[in-house]
Amino acid sequence: MSNCILIALDWGTTNVRAALLDSNGNVLDERRGESGVGQFNRQQFEDNFDHLTKDWPNVPAIAAGMVGSRQGWMEAQYLPVPCDIDLLSNSLVSFEYNTRQITIVPGLKLDNGKRFDVMRGEETQLAGFLANQSGFTGTIIMPGTHSKWVRLVNGRITSFQTYMTGEFFDAVSEHTILRHSVSDHTGPDSLFAEKVNTLASGSGSIEGELFGLRARHLLEECDAGRLRQELSALLIMAELRAGQLDGFELNENVVLVGTETLTVFYETALEALGCNPQKFKGTALVWPALFDLALKAKLIEGPSA
Repeated sequence: MSNCILIALDWGTTNVRAALLDSNGNVLDERRGESGVGQFNRQQFEDNFDHLTKDWPNVPAIAAGMVGSRQGWMEAQYLPVPCDIDLLSNSLVSFEYNTRQITIVPGLKLDNGKRFDVMRGEETQLAGFLANQSGFTGTIIMPGTHSKWVRLVNGRITSFQTYMTGEFFDAVSEHTILRHSVSDHTGPDSLFAEKVNTLASGSGSIEGELFGLRARHLLEECDAGRLRQELSALLIMAELRAGQLDGFELNENVVLVGTETLTVFYETALEALGCNPQKFKGTALVWPALFDLALKAKLIEGPSA
């Protein structure tokens, strides 16, 4: 491992990934552990870092995600949007631990007096996407427990909005009367596609349809797997409609960033609206992003020839 120059950490709320990178950004070794955010004190974060990086060289480390929150290892304040990657790289928060420089990527905030929003972790995936598409203009949709919609203009993050679709789905399917009517998780199938196409041709609220799923289960003994597909369709299409109403364009420049499990649902729903999005795996963007940010901030030297 003589060519290693950087430790990169994707440090979320529940889990942390650590990678040892060489001078070209290639992964030499990768490890996983528990996050500790919201539970650890500073000493415990240090111990966790030591455990994750045991036997790795004493090179700089750069971390993204909830490790930079108020409950994390070291707080990295939110940057206001509009924001570009240069501003992000110039605003990294660094401190020294055990003769090693630790650097944390700040989150982003929207506060225009009317709308308020924050993101932490997703900005690094955006940086990874922009590393190869620096002049991109369009809409990035990042499905998750709290889905993020991001507007980019010429590679500059100009606005974003969070939709609690994933959390709402869990609440409805597990903690309301519908918990008796929907099955365990499955990927989208023809029933999901059929439902989103039906919803795409109409409009209106979903509230009345939600209880209708329970009624159909009782009166028609409808399959719980089918009802879960329809519940997913209702909530995702409601999110897409909300995104459009909030001014996000669903045209040819739409990109999905996230897990394959979630993005395939959104891809099917977007296709029902006449949109054919590109898809990127969110975790695959993190190491290139952190390597690029470390280069821009001069934490490390440029890649070897």
